[in-house]
Amino acid sequence: MKVGFVGIGNMGGAMASWIPKAGFPLVVHDLNREAAGPLLKQGASWADSPRELASQSDIVCSMLPSPVEMESVTQGPDGILEGIQPDAIYIDHTTNSPDLVGRVGEAISNRKAHMLDAPVMGDRQSILKGALTMMVGGESNIFDRARPVLDAMANEVINVGGLGSGTITKISLNALSMSTDLLMAECLTLAVKAGVELPVLIDVMERIAANSEGKFDKDARWPATLFKGKFLPSKFYLKLAYKDFRLFHELATANRVPARLVSLCEMETLEALNNGWENHERTITATLQEERANVKLRL
Repeated sequence: MKVGFVGIGNMGGAMASWIPKAGFPLVVHDLNREAAGPLLKQGASWADSPRELASQSDIVCSMLPSPVEMESVTQGPDGILEGIQPDAIYIDHTTNSPDLVGRVGEAISNRKAHMLDAPVMGDRQSILKGALTMMVGGESNIFDRARPVLDAMANEVINVGGLGSGTITKISLNALSMSTDLLMAECLTLAVKAGVELPVLIDVMERIAANSEGKFDKDARWPATLFKGKFLPSKFYLKLAYKDFRLFHELATANRVPARLVSLCEMETLEALNNGWENHERTITATLQEERANVKLRL
């Protein structure tokens, strides 16, 4: 079973690196050919276009920055749709729009092929450590066929429903995580300004987490960024956070679900984006609340 992988940047390259280790022949494509260097050294072959890659692959994977790139790679000139073979499986790992996933899935089906959407929870370091969670949407028999390749890239692979379900799960969980960060900023700035020292608050949070069999991780996003006032280099760009909030908002609107707090968080992120912070770590948005409260959350 030959696997093709389009989009071998920060995340995609790390994911694709596990495929040859699992014994699957790999062919890769990216706008930046230099990104393929490490994979080519592992024995992967290069394709000059998504179409060429798809024409020689039993399973085609993509990991792209946003729906815009995914639509271009699949439906554009020399795209995956022009090359995908009957009964092949296309797996999209992009944090995407459910509407676009559905449209591409229909187009793939018209070519007598199949599609899964399989976004992931984790960052490059967790991928390289073999600690990645993948939420997969699609028909169960197609999921079962693709499972060996999915298992090669992620230690937790969860079938969450029909096509589009993986994307819905991912953007909902992303919105929850990012909104929690912003809500935490309000709570902590209030407590600090009212007279409680930040180390004391963190100690209490650690004790509460320990009592619930968890732990406040000192290497997690906030301690590594906001609490140090350092937002570069980024693990998760602010511009990507705003894109994910927009996807959540579109999904909520389509389903007539009120999302007041997430909408507020989206507006906060847009304000930070308008400050020119698009390539900073997304937690820089919390500094807007620091400025309003006239207090710094630093250790």
